[in-house]
Amino acid sequence: MEGRLRYRRRTVGLSIGLIVVVLAATLALAGEMGAALPKDFRSWTHTKSMVIPDKSHGLYGFHNIYTNDAALPTLKEGGTYKEGSAFVVSFYDVVVEGGATVTGKKIQDVLMVKDKEATGTGGWIYAAYGPDGKPLQIDPVKACYECHEKGAKATDFVFSKYVD
Repeated sequence: MEGRLRYRRRTVGLSIGLIVVVLAATLALAGEMGAALPKDFRSWTHTKSMVIPDKSHGLYGFHNIYTNDAALPTLKEGGTYKEGSAFVVSFYDVVVEGGATVTGKKIQDVLMVKDKEATGTGGWIYAAYGPDGKPLQIDPVKACYECHEKGAKATDFVFSKYVD
């Protein structure tokens, strides 16, 4: 009986240890992948649209830019963005119909979130998601930060300008 009790304790202890390791690994992986795409971002303030019609350009597409409430005052007035400030840029194919340039199929959504823990990317987390909302594998330094550092350092790494 004592042997069986010792065996159960050891099994329970190993099981708990395994659960802790798996949970820690899952959280670490989630952190590496960046932030989750907010499901309600289309209800944020739509602050700008623009078109890059050249298909050979790395940022080709019709862009709709959405800004959360935390970022909006700084986007309007300038300064350093506060923790939790976020932007989503939805990229669509560029379609010309009857002389008008309109959105085609969704290409991707790109998320930028202010996070002081993101020291290697200027205090911002960058993430990209396919049309299905699933995360895309990107190198946030090469795909995002290097350009933001060169062209938007003076505006806390944000390219977007508020358009009333």
